[in-house]
Amino acid sequence: MLNRLFLQIQKITPAKYQWILEHDGFRRYFANTGWMFFGQMFSLLVSFFIGAWLARYLGPENYGVLSYAVAFVGLFAFMADLGAGGILSRELVKFPEKRDELMGTVFRMKLIGGALAMILATGAAIIIDMNPLTRLLIIVFSVSSILQVLNVISIYFQAKVEAKNNVRAQVMATIISSILKVAVILSGKGVIWIIVIFLLDTVWQGLGFLSAYLREGLKISAWRFKSSLARTIWKSSWPLMLASAAGFIYLRIDQVMIGQMFSNYEVGLYAAAVKLVEVWYFIPGIIAASLFPAIVNAKKTGIAVYRQRLKNYYILMAVISVLIALPISLLAHPLVYWLFGVKFLASVPVLQVYIWSSLGLFLGWAVNQYLMAEDRVKTIFVINIFAMIVNIGLNLILIPLFGLTGAAWATLISYLVLPLGAWIAEKRRHKIVNGKKI
Repeated sequence: MLNRLFLQIQKITPAKYQWILEHDGFRRYFANTGWMFFGQMFSLLVSFFIGAWLARYLGPENYGVLSYAVAFVGLFAFMADLGAGGILSRELVKFPEKRDELMGTVFRMKLIGGALAMILATGAAIIIDMNPLTRLLIIVFSVSSILQVLNVISIYFQAKVEAKNNVRAQVMATIISSILKVAVILSGKGVIWIIVIFLLDTVWQGLGFLSAYLREGLKISAWRFKSSLARTIWKSSWPLMLASAAGFIYLRIDQVMIGQMFSNYEVGLYAAAVKLVEVWYFIPGIIAASLFPAIVNAKKTGIAVYRQRLKNYYILMAVISVLIALPISLLAHPLVYWLFGVKFLASVPVLQVYIWSSLGLFLGWAVNQYLMAEDRVKTIFVINIFAMIVNIGLNLILIPLFGLTGAAWATLISYLVLPLGAWIAEKRRHKIVNGKKI
């Protein structure tokens, strides 16, 4: 299918650009991005419509309980990665011959981090005052922090620009999960059954990654843990881990704070609006994951090529985000009514504001790629921490004043902090390099 599409593009491309399409690197990245786009589109669209059906079935109150539990565990999810994922991808591109020791070391690090995340999420749920059902859902779902450890294999396929292996695992997991969710809805089961299915999503996907890895003739038994390499990775990754922590927190803290200030009913309304926005988040993720190797390699070609790719990348992200946000903001009422039903119509004003946060998020993806290519992980850490502080502060101020819409405004503003902060940091860096006074 992708090959036929590529041939059609070649036919309508002017002759002066034919050399680009005939370049092996372009063909490889085009096919890789195509696979990722297909996989994410399929998985997210299926999951989105099943999720909307699930929200209708549960209603705002129970959907709020489910969303709160997932968001609460998400606050600790950064520990399951330890920031090592981005470092692993970069190192596999640079040193593919060190695959087994890189994979084995990061696997062990993620396993330890996942166990810590589960313990902390469970401990916090026990300590904090909440109803028994919410506490149970959190404890069950926290196990996903350990089960995600096989996702390390997906990073290997990303680095090799072989997204089709990841896509197959993702599609398989989506199909199995969707069938189980439909079965739960039709049989009238409750949220405990649903949270177990959410937990098993990680299992199906991990098994898919493992199967693809074995089909390549590779063996997990060949992975080797090196403590010296772990220390080296940790020195580079801890700022990324804290930056990831900030990212997870300002991605989910609004739902947790709404649950603490109001009730699960309001969390359900807010989560419905968030779901309509997050369905588009696969786009920057696909482009970022697929183009990261190309951006890293562009530095070897020349600084002019490198900067031009980054500039085009920023423009692409900004344009796509606006093209998504504008129609959804205008059509928010019919979209919410059609997908979630009349019980969720109070989500409309939240959606009309929250959707514009995609501009900051899309640009944030691009900025993170640039900073990773420059090995400026501490800058990523500082900007993300600042964005998190802004988000929490604005939530504390705006939620009591404006309710759910206030939380949406807090998210929108804090998402713009990352690209703006990176731009300011870059300006200051150039002034210092040029020997000028700031």
